[in-house]
Amino acid sequence: MGMRRAKAASMFSLGLSVSLVFLLSSSTLLFAGQSFLRAAAETNVNQRYTIESVSIAGVKVENAKIPLSLRRRMTALVGERCDTTMLEDLAGDLRRQLHFQAVNHHLSKGSEPGRIRVNFDVIRKDVGFDLSVPKFLYSSSQGWTGEVDASTHVREHEFTVGAINNGDTLPERFSGVTARYEDSRVGSDRVRFGIAFENLHEQWSDQARAAATGEAELYRTRRNIAPELTVAVAKNVTVSAGMSFEQLDSQSANTRSANALTGEIHYGSKIEGGTAQQMVDAKYSVRVGVPKLGSDYSYSRHMVTLRYEVKSGRQSASDEFLGGMAEGDAPLFERFVLGNSSTLRGWDAAAIAPLGANRVAHNSLTWGYQMGEGTAEVFYDAGALWRTGRPAPMRHSLGLGYRQKMFFMTMAFPITEGRMSPVFMAGMIY
Repeated sequence: MGMRRAKAASMFSLGLSVSLVFLLSSSTLLFAGQSFLRAAAETNVNQRYTIESVSIAGVKVENAKIPLSLRRRMTALVGERCDTTMLEDLAGDLRRQLHFQAVNHHLSKGSEPGRIRVNFDVIRKDVGFDLSVPKFLYSSSQGWTGEVDASTHVREHEFTVGAINNGDTLPERFSGVTARYEDSRVGSDRVRFGIAFENLHEQWSDQARAAATGEAELYRTRRNIAPELTVAVAKNVTVSAGMSFEQLDSQSANTRSANALTGEIHYGSKIEGGTAQQMVDAKYSVRVGVPKLGSDYSYSRHMVTLRYEVKSGRQSASDEFLGGMAEGDAPLFERFVLGNSSTLRGWDAAAIAPLGANRVAHNSLTWGYQMGEGTAEVFYDAGALWRTGRPAPMRHSLGLGYRQKMFFMTMAFPITEGRMSPVFMAGMIY
């Protein structure tokens, strides 16, 4: 009898324990389910809204000083449905790549019902260190181009040192070291000051050496000090003014100065639409060599770039124009070139004009289709590079490419009467 009572008590205790475990598990599952449903409901509510604009720390993306790959990912959100998971992933990438202490996204009402604005609030580290590669490119016709920067910042003050080897942008290939100091807040968030230092060594192609005979004296080193002040004068407009003090050591050991006043006006705007998003970017820059500043060169150089882009769904199209002119006795590094990674792709810059020219006009049309994480593109380039008083032959090229976040590759074909030799280019986008 006692054993039956003990056994019954044991069974009762076991049943009570199982019941308690079941109740606790059910409560936990119910609580987790409610949390999941609340999160899902919140996500579903947000997905009803279309993103109208994206900014970081209150600054529009097109005016923000961030890597190109991040800028493109952020601008691609405009016109899309709000996806909080995607916003959280992007906030994490912003924190890691820009070395912020924290990045959080904040949603606010847009200009119309059903539209919202996204701003990424950032908390900066008082002191930070960063290692970056602003440019990395390989071209089957021109070889490697690369730049590595190491920077540290203390609040609004940033110090950067770098190493560069560039055969893509000027008539010559240049390599050396650079340094820059920048104060991102001079009395106001709208004003910033920077000063750059460069110590560069020049390498000239055989075509350039042959063309320079009797025309220009090639320099073997170039040193530059360039202070600059930039002011955000309006919501979409910034204006920069500065000076450039350059010393050129020629092949014959002569030293000449190319001191200039510099200026730039930049306008960037995004036009919102119901089914399509449009972006307009325009820039005008000027450099004037001033003998009163001790310059041995007296010249002026003007350049205008205009870019228009439209995106609808997975498709995008862009048109980019470049025009420039230089007057007077401009040094060789101030001359224009075509036939690199961004202009007349597929052509050899040294074959077009080994020492550059003082007149340029170029236009590039690109159509793209988003495929997964990347975009497939086809493009058509047309441009002319010439000297004052001489013919301006028009050249053309076609190509296709693919870009994905921080990587791109391109195959370009120059359009010529003879045999067409394609040029392959690949690199990183920062």
